[in-house]
Amino acid sequence: MRCLLTFPKAYFFRLPIFSSLLLVFLLFSGCTVNQIYYQTPPSAKALTDINYIYVDQFKGEQSVLFNKLLTHEINQQPVLKSLAVFPEKENTKAAVLSVEVLRYAVHDTEEIIQQTHITLVEHKVLQDNTAGLNTFKRVFEFVEKPYQERLINRALDLEISFKIINISGDKTLYLNLENASLKQSYRGEENILLIPDALDEMARLAQLLLQKFLYRINPEPPERVVTLEKGTNPVPWTFDMLDFGHPRIIRSNHFASGNRYDLALKGWNYVLFEPRSYPESELFYFSDEVFSRLKKAGLPHTTLQPLLEVYEKSFDQDEINIILLGLIPNQDFKRFAQIIKSHARVSQNIDRLNLAASHYNLGVVYQLRSELGLAGYHFAQANAFNPLEKYSQAWTDLQHLKGDYNPLDELMYHSVESAGKLNPPEGALLQPKN
Repeated sequence: MRCLLTFPKAYFFRLPIFSSLLLVFLLFSGCTVNQIYYQTPPSAKALTDINYIYVDQFKGEQSVLFNKLLTHEINQQPVLKSLAVFPEKENTKAAVLSVEVLRYAVHDTEEIIQQTHITLVEHKVLQDNTAGLNTFKRVFEFVEKPYQERLINRALDLEISFKIINISGDKTLYLNLENASLKQSYRGEENILLIPDALDEMARLAQLLLQKFLYRINPEPPERVVTLEKGTNPVPWTFDMLDFGHPRIIRSNHFASGNRYDLALKGWNYVLFEPRSYPESELFYFSDEVFSRLKKAGLPHTTLQPLLEVYEKSFDQDEINIILLGLIPNQDFKRFAQIIKSHARVSQNIDRLNLAASHYNLGVVYQLRSELGLAGYHFAQANAFNPLEKYSQAWTDLQHLKGDYNPLDELMYHSVESAGKLNPPEGALLQPKN
């Protein structure tokens, strides 16, 4: 890919510094290759002598909407066109299509989960001193409060039958079923309020099924494009507005876009397992949430209690080790310093997003290489680090390809969430020890 951009010499000097850098970012991102273009071979069921399709009937729930989607998708194909009227018998390149929605199911089930919220409560205790003045001492305690959290489990299931006959109606050219499902959990009131409309999600599933059907009958499948994740690495002083992506992820994306998959896989795996180093601009902030996580992580009281001295305070890279050594014993510093810093660092969310992006890219390439077990594992891991419908749908689509689809499966037993807790399959770079 080549990008050639020309500007007057003094152009950038007329812009504010930040605007100039933002323009450079936009130009750079436009030249960055984060897509894989690939061609799949025709299906064994491809109809080699058909160029025109007339939809004779479309029955079942939401058939009007799905019929419009079908017409649109047919006309996107390189050698297929949709006919508005029944073709004449002389048109040997035409066929008649009948479609029926056999199963259209939306199931939203609600659960109430018992949770425990750990909060840090500050008290001011009156304390006498030798000067006879009353002073207040800050005292902290952890308070555990049980609470109930709502969980909505959504399962969408769609099955459509397709039948193609010749113009005379005496020969069946194609007969097949396509099905798809989506299983996703939404936890907490905020996420529940943002649940997508069920009809919108069903329309997307229907579009997926229609595309699969057209791929099977198309003698010349169109070139496909998959977009890779670029990760995140925001420039510190730009308030997250300037983000070129994770350098190693971007480099690996370049290898993948050039079909150098082995190098791309190595690069993304390195992001997963590389030693975590803190950027120079890293800050460590000790908030309520940080102390709650440290308590859940099992830090002993003798280590956790002295840390309360830095409640609601922040430190940079040069300060944090000095502060910790001044608060906790040397042996505790050796055992727990990394845990403490990991939970307290402000930019820890960046690691989570980059891990999810790397897992997703690995899943994409493994799927292109037909290594479906590894692809499913990495899609599930991406969703575990950053729950997104994009990741869960990639995992669900893969179950159809593998033949593991079963609409009667309970959500909790066969879902992207449960798959994210499984050990990596054989062939994964890192395996757990027995």
